[in-house]
Amino acid sequence: ACRALVPQRGGMAKPVRVMVCGIPNVGKSTLINSLLGKRSAKTGDEPGITKAEQRLALAGDFVLFDTPGMLWPRLVVPQGGEHLAASGGIGRNAFDEVEIALALLARVRPRYAARLAQRYKLPDLATQPDEDVLAAIGRARGGLLPGGRVNLQKAAELALHDFRSGAWGRITLETPEEWTAWQAAALAADAERQARK
Repeated sequence: ACRALVPQRGGMAKPVRVMVCGIPNVGKSTLINSLLGKRSAKTGDEPGITKAEQRLALAGDFVLFDTPGMLWPRLVVPQGGEHLAASGGIGRNAFDEVEIALALLARVRPRYAARLAQRYKLPDLATQPDEDVLAAIGRARGGLLPGGRVNLQKAAELALHDFRSGAWGRITLETPEEWTAWQAAALAADAERQARK
């Protein structure tokens, strides 16, 4: 398909050059490794593994470029930022894990409470506040401090890891309609802020 897009390129003098780009931690390097049939690009389950552009030869006249993940300079839609952080698209130093885990639970529980209850053997999730559910996850997964107190930081790390690894099953965080509504509200609020300046 790439060759069809650039029929004038080919051969050693003018190789086909293809860049793979996207947000962090979505599998760009994994895709390249699959295409190459070997592990040439470094991969990991956290953003920022690819630090600089890498040039990899797929064939004698076909070159792939693996690039570091890129995000927008400013995330206007707060829910989008929360979802990127929860799914591992933003480095862990850029957000508070407890806050993101609580936002994730608030988002997931209405639709997928049965999955969480089954995963952590928790009864009656519908009536508990998100903080209590996160504490229960910490207790269920061993995120405890001395004296049996729950380490909320560890509980948040465990919950986010379980979500990212697929232990909660297939989960949809947003629908196109929800995103459109959030974006419209965020852009209106942003325009109002700009008008006040």
